[in-house]
Order: sequence, then structure tokens, then C-alpha cells
Amino acid sequence: MLSISPVYARYILQEFHRRGEDTAPLFRDTTLTETTLQAGDAIALDDFNQLLTNGRTALQDELGLIIGRQANVMTLGSVGIAAAAAPTLREGLRVLESFSRLHAEQIAVEFRSNLEGANLLMHFINTLGEVERFHSESGALLLQAYAEMICGEPIRDAEFRMHFSQPSYAQKYREHFHSPISFGWPTTSVELPQRWLDRPSPYFHHEQWQQSKLTLEARMREYRSQIGGGYIGYVRSHLRASALPLPDLASTAQNLSVSSRTLNRRLNEEGGSFRELRNSVLCEWAKRYLSESRTSVEAIAAALGYEDASNFRRAFRAWTGVAPGEYRKHH
Repeated sequence: MLSISPVYARYILQEFHRRGEDTAPLFRDTTLTETTLQAGDAIALDDFNQLLTNGRTALQDELGLIIGRQANVMTLGSVGIAAAAAPTLREGLRVLESFSRLHAEQIAVEFRSNLEGANLLMHFINTLGEVERFHSESGALLLQAYAEMICGEPIRDAEFRMHFSQPSYAQKYREHFHSPISFGWPTTSVELPQRWLDRPSPYFHHEQWQQSKLTLEARMREYRSQIGGGYIGYVRSHLRASALPLPDLASTAQNLSVSSRTLNRRLNEEGGSFRELRNSVLCEWAKRYLSESRTSVEAIAAALGYEDASNFRRAFRAWTGVAPGEYRKHH
């Protein structure tokens, strides 16, 4: 059974109290009570979604915005503490990608660097029906609050892309979101320009940052053992989230708090290798450059870390079966 932090449900309960609403209907058809919600740890996702459905009666369709406007980095608990202590926004977003399921199991966060900056996507593990919209809205607002805390100012040149159709209350978005919003995308995501990602964070705390990552990684190992997850997915995600040049084996292993030998062994046990994963992500970057820019093949090769463009051409042909110029011609 999937679970979620109780903080979001407490935000709804708090809003009920603020408005003087009767809270009894809020808990109808759930295993929760006001007492257990205030005292407990994680709650069942089914209970929370039913609570959202119940809350719509009093708070109407703006429920996601009501939750999101209260959300901040502390909403994320230990994951938020690590993100707040990160040296840059990019590193903090990597933390959200790597450990978000320790906080809310229904969402898998994917963070990918691209030519303009980076894209953070929210994938829902199961279909949540109508309440999925509320999860998306509150998650997007939480991300905005975190990014603006790190950067120290409103971010107005990002783009929020929602997977659902434009709601009837869309004009309310202007009161909460600082960047443009569009609807009807396959996945809810946020596009962040490059200029924000690597700005030093005023909250960076080296000791807290290192200790938080160690603690979260220990919890994540336990979680992976329960759900059957492994290291291949983590390494692939880490490489996709990185800017060029891509990190090597040693720095990736350090990020995982294991030795290079241990990481290689665990990848081999899962039927993969660091070299294969890194080449796969390099191929993604090369295709992106060739299809989305006019950058020369020589400059692309240098950006990817090749000292000789001919080595890049051979590698690209091995990856795709065609030369870089031929790929660009057809894409």
C-alpha cells in the first residue's frame, strides 16, 4: 500500500479550522481521525485521496492551490532538509529526484538537464483520478517555493506544464505561480532556465549536506530492497540530471556514498556497467545537440568530453548506426 507524508492532510485540516468548517465530514470513509492525523507518521495514500475528495465539498476545486501555497521545503521532511543544505539548486533537485519516494510514494520525480537548462517531471505511479490534479498543483507550487528560496528572488522565466486540461479556476493561478503555465501535456513538468541551476545557495551547509545524503541513502537502500529497485536506475537518473561534462565513475560513486569498485560490482550484478550507462546518456546529449541546435560536430564533441571529433563520430555511429551529419539531416 502506497503512503504519503501527513503534512499535506494537515494543511487541509488547518484550512478547515481557519474557515470554521466542521471537520467530521473531512474524515468520512477514511481510517483517519483528527487525533491520528496530528500524531501519526506516514498515512495511506488511499486515505489521503479520499480526504481530498471529501475536502472538495468545502474547499472546492482550488484544493491543490490551497495546499501548495502553504508548502515549503520543510514540507518534505528529511528530504527537504537535505535539499535546503545543498550547494546549488541543481544539487537540491537531484536530491528530490533521488529520494522523493521516501516522502511520497505515489510520485517519481525525474530531473533531466537539457540545452536550455533542466526539466523536472512528476510521474504518478498509479492513476489517481480527479485528485491527481491537486497533487500536481501542490507539487508544482512546492517546487517553486523551494527554487525561489535557494535563488533568493521570484523566478519568472520558468515554465510550468500541467498534464490536465485548463481548469475553470485557471485565473487563480496568477495569484500563486510566478512563471507561465500551459495545460494538456503528457506529464506535469517544470522547465528551469540554466541561469538558476548552478547559482550558489546561501543555505549551503557542508556538514549537514553530507550527513543528510548519507542518512537518506541508507533509507533508500532499505526502500529499494523492499520494492526490488537497484543501482542502474539511480545511476542513469544521476547522469541525466547532470550538466556536461558528465560525471565519471568516481564522482558518481561518491554521490552514492560507496566506492567505485562497489558501484561497479553492484551495476554488474544487475546486468549493467557504468560505461554503458554513461555512453547511453552521452548519446542522448549528442542527439539533442544535433536535432535542436546548429552547433558544429566538432563543438559537440568537445562539449561531450571528446578531445578528437573523429572519436566522437566513431562513437556516435556505434551508438546509432549513422554518422552525426546524417542524423542531423533527418532530424
